[in-house]
Amino acid sequence: MKFKTDRATLHNASSKILSIVPPKTTLPILSNLLFELEEGKLSLKATDLDVSMTSTVDVDAQKSGSIAVPAKVFFEIVRELPDFDLEISTYENRMEVKCGSGIYKVSGFPAEDFPKLPDVHVARQVKLDGKVLVGMIRKALFAVSRDETRPALNGVYWHTKNDNLNMVSTDGHRLAKVSRKDLKIGGYSKDIIVPPKVLDNLVRLLGDEPGEVGVIINESSIVFMLENVILTSRLLEGPYPNYDQVIPKDNNKIMTVDREILNAAVRRVAILSNTLTHQVKFSLKMDELELSATNFDLGGEARENLKVEYKNEEMEIGYNSNYIIDILKHVEGDEVSFELNTPTTAAIIKSFTSTKDEEYFFLVMPLRLLD
Repeated sequence: MKFKTDRATLHNASSKILSIVPPKTTLPILSNLLFELEEGKLSLKATDLDVSMTSTVDVDAQKSGSIAVPAKVFFEIVRELPDFDLEISTYENRMEVKCGSGIYKVSGFPAEDFPKLPDVHVARQVKLDGKVLVGMIRKALFAVSRDETRPALNGVYWHTKNDNLNMVSTDGHRLAKVSRKDLKIGGYSKDIIVPPKVLDNLVRLLGDEPGEVGVIINESSIVFMLENVILTSRLLEGPYPNYDQVIPKDNNKIMTVDREILNAAVRRVAILSNTLTHQVKFSLKMDELELSATNFDLGGEARENLKVEYKNEEMEIGYNSNYIIDILKHVEGDEVSFELNTPTTAAIIKSFTSTKDEEYFFLVMPLRLLD
């Protein structure tokens, strides 16, 4: 293999794919990037056996070939090189990188040792609005469970209902649900659970830039196709719990408050909350919310009053402040509503800003208040 390219092109391609490489693995080959050069196209590939990525760039190709080289070492070499053209060649499972007066050599592995990545049937892709898809994923991704004893909750649940695409995530303490009328996954009706790693990478690659992304759903995997990148991931096995059962239907006590003011106040009061529970008490009165927290280990306490819109009976509720802050970070618009029932039942948090194509809400379970 032999080719020339500029440093920026190779640095950009390798930085995209590095997050797929597992930091620790019992299979040394997974710590490598696979380079495949054919017909002027250089493909960089990485996998952890669950999630795979291929990044393709145009180069000045002189000789086709393939090799797997240590991902982190290669990335660090390219990152530190000056912005000159690079000449890269391989021989006997070694890669040589020439840049200006510098020559860098690293041992690699035969391409045959690298795991085979899943086949991609391009003709089956469904094109979706990438910016809209990223917005949905961001609203759902933060509530995914990290508890490996409940593997079905370790991903975002995608399902179609009444022609809407719905995404749901929960860790048992909070839940996020977002629905779009303007995203259709072809005629595919099977419910799937998508792991967070592939969604994290998709969000990072797409950002907030407009553009399309191709989606292919297979029996046990999902594929995302970007301009020069292909992301694939195995799907998690279900079934997903019946989340509708935990969504309260009679929360008719409504508190409305400025989102940024509440977020800032919860952050301040939470500094003196219990280090294990992070509990902040919400004390509701007519058009007033008092936030308070106590940390007996520090001998500290905090209290702050906010003006809100609330017309129901007084109520005291405890919440994990981290959950409230996470949710407020993902609510759009200036105002947010808390739909409540009792101090021991879940609250539904919604935005007052909505579009005709999207609906979303967050659910958070209360904490038991200590006397």
